[in-house]
Amino acid sequence: MKISSIDNYNASYQVNYRGGLKSLNIINPASHYLDKYFNKMAEASVKHVDPVSSVLADKIRIARINNISAWDINPASVKEYVLFLHGMSQNVSNYQRLYETIAGKNKGIFALEYRGYGLNSSARISEDKLRKDVEKAYNYLTEKKQVKPENITVIGHSMGGALAADFASKHDNLKALILISPISKISYLGGKFMQNKNLGVGMPEKIKKFTDKFRPLSKLLDLRFNSINKMKKISVPTYILQSKNDSVTTKEGASALIKTARRRGVLKDFRYLPLGGHKVDSKKISIVAEMLDKIYG
Repeated sequence: MKISSIDNYNASYQVNYRGGLKSLNIINPASHYLDKYFNKMAEASVKHVDPVSSVLADKIRIARINNISAWDINPASVKEYVLFLHGMSQNVSNYQRLYETIAGKNKGIFALEYRGYGLNSSARISEDKLRKDVEKAYNYLTEKKQVKPENITVIGHSMGGALAADFASKHDNLKALILISPISKISYLGGKFMQNKNLGVGMPEKIKKFTDKFRPLSKLLDLRFNSINKMKKISVPTYILQSKNDSVTTKEGASALIKTARRRGVLKDFRYLPLGGHKVDSKKISIVAEMLDKIYG
């Protein structure tokens, strides 16, 4: 495969993307390392399954969609839904306080569990496969449950934020999009998270230096989970929430995403919090509740 410019790299990426990034992995060790990390996090997610809260115990219904599943929480059988997409090292059980708050707003929650995550059977994942899982969940909501697209708000956290942005770029009839500490692009992920093995990816210095040295490889890596590029195609009302002390997704990345959303004319609200880190804590949950009030009036 002869590659002479960044345009050729981009073309190669697009051609090989659907095939699992095999060609990309061969020429880009940083991308190959990230693939291993993402799959490692999916496997680890089963170790952190939280017990079901007493508030939700009799309200959760498990939807099975081929090799994926979802928590369907809608005791009042309402037709306004939140499609929730969780982060790369989490599973659906880890966000129950958020679900309780959304349910308290008289909204249904469809919390997607990707293939290979949580209690789903083990499976190799890729960005492309996760995107397909989101589409499957959406089709289940709109076809089997007969929920209108204009009654669906998509909320994504971290990696789920990048998946939510990608999804919204292809569906312009959604009610709204809420991004919580989203991945804006790989180069905006925190340095400690990328390089410290105890705190995150732990990418070896030699791989990082090699990728940084060859700029086309860095550019190519930034095509992955790139919410900024996706935002350029989004027509859905967008809300963004970010902690300044987040060591995973950074304020710089959120600022670039906010700037793009503002230029696009879709930014309705954004919040910077001084604390809270990367987690969806009680403060973030309360702000999401405020945003939902604005969205549904």
